[in-house]
Amino acid sequence: MPLIDEENNLVDIHLMGDVADNFSIREGLIIDKNGDQWYLWRTDGLDSWWRFFEEIIDAPMGRKLANAGCDEEEYLLRSGELDFSGFFRKKKAKAAMQYRWNLHGWGSPNLDPPSFDSTSLIPLFAGILQADIERINSERYRMLWEQKSVETTFLTLDKSNIPIPKATPMNQLEESGEPMVLELESGWKIDGLSHILLPIGVFNRLEESCVGLIANVGDDERNSWPKFSEGFLAIAIACKRLFIAGEELFLAADVEGWVDSCKSFFGSKGFSYPIRAKSLDSNGGIELQFKTISCLAVTVGYLAGAWVRCEGRPVKVGVEQTDDLDIIRLESRHEISHT
Repeated sequence: MPLIDEENNLVDIHLMGDVADNFSIREGLIIDKNGDQWYLWRTDGLDSWWRFFEEIIDAPMGRKLANAGCDEEEYLLRSGELDFSGFFRKKKAKAAMQYRWNLHGWGSPNLDPPSFDSTSLIPLFAGILQADIERINSERYRMLWEQKSVETTFLTLDKSNIPIPKATPMNQLEESGEPMVLELESGWKIDGLSHILLPIGVFNRLEESCVGLIANVGDDERNSWPKFSEGFLAIAIACKRLFIAGEELFLAADVEGWVDSCKSFFGSKGFSYPIRAKSLDSNGGIELQFKTISCLAVTVGYLAGAWVRCEGRPVKVGVEQTDDLDIIRLESRHEISHT
């Protein structure tokens, strides 16, 4: 009897094939068939990021996250993948919805009763499921969610006649690249850890939803960031804190090290990577030039965290955007004496 390689036996060949058929990677971006862009997150990292974010923005944001998820999913469904007609229309739509959720690692959705099983951010997937059901039923709803257990959440949907404008795109479309090949285990796990694909537009919509709020950030930290919105600040600082608290290995001792490490870590997750870099000073200051950054707050926040991990000092962040490049500068927040 042949020996079975237990590790290889865990790999979900069908899921890997579906992901490779539907997603590609180019220049550090994860791109679907329609040109929309995505992030690859560890689910525990996403939950930690959300706790950081709500603490920084200093307001309950669950409803706004649900709205961001609903609007982004509505936009993504423009491709018509849940649209069916004729006999067994609902049955076909339900199967297509379940495939869609499995493809992205979102969990298991149901139409009747409206519910889903997922252990990640409940408001986000409540909003996504709302958009799916609205598309299938051609109805608008007011939605409430109730978490019944650690995994299971039910939606209450009441028909709404309030006119709601169609969701608009939050990113420019990108050309596809090479097929995205991931070694995925059953349940969307990589090396035993749960992962998930999320559309980048969710984060851009969440940033916009913070208008009128003031982030709970001290003057020293606030003055270390470019003058963008409060939503940008909260998202970026949450990403910085998440990276500093994480265990990911990120070594960048020189200019080449920064480019290589960004390609390896950031590029594989859809955060983009720099096409070139240059040293700014003898204290670790670095300038990174990007061709495309789809959600500036997320990438800049992660870069700031990476700099702090590398240098062991507080960071000052600069951003310059031109027609061709996004330029990120990372330097020591405080002057260092050479005496």
